[in-house]
Amino acid sequence: MTQPPDQEPVLDVAHGNRALSRYLLRSLEILREQSDNQDFRSLVDDVLAGRASLRDVYNTPAFAAGIDPGVRQFAERWEELSQEERDRMAEEGQAAFDAENDRIAQESST
Repeated sequence: MTQPPDQEPVLDVAHGNRALSRYLLRSLEILREQSDNQDFRSLVDDVLAGRASLRDVYNTPAFAAGIDPGVRQFAERWEELSQEERDRMAEEGQAAFDAENDRIAQESST
């Protein structure tokens, strides 16, 4: 993770984009909570604590084994959605990402 002084940690794969980093960190926390795979949980703990980078762990067998069930479930659900539902979800996701960028800009200006 990249962490300038007095700033929150930013994941290396986010290339300095704090909104993306926040989203990825929250996603990792959720994935960790939902997993019963101890090796995966340990890797995620290392990333969340800044002891390892997401870039370093995402190609490991333990990370793949931990994330694979969720990816499969998402793919199955995605296939069931209509194009309109997919478009709506994409718009909602973009709006949430834009709102997070706005919050970060406001935090930076105060």
